Amino acid sequence: MKLTEAKRLFFKLRAENRIEVCEEHVLLDHPEREWSVAEVLSLVKGPGRFQDTRDLNFLGERFYWRTKDVLGNAVRLVNQFEEDDTGQLILVISVGERKHVKAR
Repeated sequence: MKLTEAKRLFFKLRAENRIEVCEEHVLLDHPEREWSVAEVLSLVKGPGRFQDTRDLNFLGERFYWRTKDVLGNAVRLVNQFEEDDTGQLILVISVGERKHVKAR
């Protein structure tokens, strides 16, 4: 999928609240990243930049949502488009990374 089409679809699904957080990976596989479903949803619904992945294995399939959390930490959420159990298209947040700001 081209970036312009993916971006349009991202904002459409976001506006319709058709978002799913892949809890077993985002939360359970990476507890050190300190995510909650509520925070991930808040971040993906807030301001940020939609970008294509730099991973050539997933180019056109996975995309980045770059934003900042409430503490100013840089956040990168990986998202992709999938179908739910009823065949409806949804936005799936599959992983998240947070770069903590160093204390001064």
